[in-house]
Amino acid sequence: MLRVRRWSVLHSGFLETVCRVFESAMTSTTQERIQAADRESANALPVLSRTRPTVVIACGAMRELLQDRIPKDTPTFYLETTLHNTPKKLAAALQQEVDAVARPSNIIVGYGLCGNGVVGVKSRAHTLIIPRTHDCVAIFLGSHQRYVQRFFANPNTYYLTRGWLEAHDDPLHDYLYYVKDYDEETADYLVEMKYRHYRRLCMLGFSQKELDACRPMAMAVADFCRARWGIEYEETTGSTALLESLLKMPANPDSANPEIVVVPPGGEIRMEMFLGQREVAPRPLGRGE
Repeated sequence: MLRVRRWSVLHSGFLETVCRVFESAMTSTTQERIQAADRESANALPVLSRTRPTVVIACGAMRELLQDRIPKDTPTFYLETTLHNTPKKLAAALQQEVDAVARPSNIIVGYGLCGNGVVGVKSRAHTLIIPRTHDCVAIFLGSHQRYVQRFFANPNTYYLTRGWLEAHDDPLHDYLYYVKDYDEETADYLVEMKYRHYRRLCMLGFSQKELDACRPMAMAVADFCRARWGIEYEETTGSTALLESLLKMPANPDSANPEIVVVPPGGEIRMEMFLGQREVAPRPLGRGE
């Protein structure tokens, strides 16, 4: 009887091991098939072609800027504005939208590196066209160069735009949400940890009219930040230059723009694509410098 039991146990263990090996082999085979399909798509399609349709997937904060600059029949999808606060969720949401595009397309991605929130997203059968910026702020400023210049002139600046204000994505509303979800003591601690390193608050608009319209909302945030951390407030005018270049890329497939990353079919967004020769990987601090 002892031998029978021992054989039963050994036999069971052997079968379990065989099942695990088989399952692992099946998983590897499935992954290899997916990778092979991506490679096949990459070989079958050009990197960037004006004959393919254009699709736009962008942050909700860019809706106002994009809606008057793209043809009405261009499929456009806006993701939740606050996704940049959770990079892993941003990557998953962006991948889901890319995968949902049925026809091989030129997909304009309205995000920067955004705390590595776009890293790892696969292009599948599409070409991804992305601004070569660390942060969405650079897109609103008009170039990565201007972003860097402002960074060295005024480090630790937190930016506001109309889109972010209307989405309540700012320090004041973060605090109010924390109070609602937790309590005042916890809310104080959380906003302190998140925003205490900032020294300047900048309202970024695209015209004097927009700055005037947004000033009441911006000043409410500025008063809150000034009372807590002594943060200074300023306003500046943005530029759509980088955004315009981004939108023109599908119609100019042979043009090269150092401020734009083009990920070919079968490719994947990598952090190194956004870095210059001597540039180090950015340390995610939130929306700002």
